[in-house]
Amino acid sequence: MNIAILGYGVIGSGVKEITKDRVVKVFDLPIKKDIIGDTYTDSFDDILEDSSITTIVETMGGVDLPYRFIKEALKAHKNVVTSNKEVVSLHLDEFLKLAKENDVYFLFEASVGGGIPIINTLIENVKINDVNHIYGIMNGTTNFILSRIEEGMEFSDALALAKAKGFAEADPTNDLEGLDMVRKISILSSIAYHTFLDVNDCSHFGIKNISKEIIDFLKEKDYTVKFIAESYKCDSGIYLNVEPVLFKLNSLTASIKDEYNSITFFGSTNGKIELSGKGAGKYPTASAVISDIEKIKDENCTMDLNLSGSYHLLDRPKSKYFVYTHESLSKDLYTEKCGNYYFTKEIDLIDIKNPIFYARMNTYEEI
Repeated sequence: MNIAILGYGVIGSGVKEITKDRVVKVFDLPIKKDIIGDTYTDSFDDILEDSSITTIVETMGGVDLPYRFIKEALKAHKNVVTSNKEVVSLHLDEFLKLAKENDVYFLFEASVGGGIPIINTLIENVKINDVNHIYGIMNGTTNFILSRIEEGMEFSDALALAKAKGFAEADPTNDLEGLDMVRKISILSSIAYHTFLDVNDCSHFGIKNISKEIIDFLKEKDYTVKFIAESYKCDSGIYLNVEPVLFKLNSLTASIKDEYNSITFFGSTNGKIELSGKGAGKYPTASAVISDIEKIKDENCTMDLNLSGSYHLLDRPKSKYFVYTHESLSKDLYTEKCGNYYFTKEIDLIDIKNPIFYARMNTYEEI
């Protein structure tokens, strides 16, 4: 089984390292030629026209070029495996249809959860379950940062350490603002609810304004902050959201530290299913890519997903919040105030003007 890799970054190099002699060609910029060696090519057509290559692994990141390459690969009757959550979240339905039309596979396990086999687990479960709720920590970078702040680091130092360890990109905006998790929860929800969901329908609020002072204050109140992606489906519609959430220090979710992820979904037959593992890093994500490659080799995968359903987007429900703001809140909105920190009643978030940071109070069932 001969493989070509598009993009020789952290994940692409990990895939090549593990698969070794299966890799026939590696596509990247000329600056990577000496690093890649004999398998280097700067021509995608060279890969498409090589009949010995049956599977293309896309680990480039971004949208425009990967989108074009994936489409052309599928139309050329080549299997595609990708870790690119951005392009998957925008074009999953189209890719699946193209793969089916051309009798090949399009697999994307590595696009969500790093080394956690969440996508294949979910695909198998929706065959026999009505899944109506998904939530969890789906970004290893921000969970690593929050863990370091909880241990006493300042935000800037925790972010610098995440970059040094290869968890955070040079520009960490997608992680800190929650855009990375928006894409992931949209992918999982599309599979679970048999409906291709628009990523723009997922609201998000990030953690860029969190600080050691906020974490220390919450610790005194027996809380910690986790960055959570969530969706649920009910008779009236579908809700998607990414935001910080407060959990009790002794809760199960609070115990998920460092670059680990934890994703939970609820099925009508199997009940609560929870998976956890490393959600960031070279080898965990590369291993998910390799898992998809092995499934193709063994012809041990079915991707006949139906994403044709329609949906109504639900508004954000009323909730209780922890809020840090320089604005004065009306007394009828909160139950407790300490300086610029507030614990609110059950309110609409729009009642909070210009929050510097907020976290929703946890409503999940915890052990």
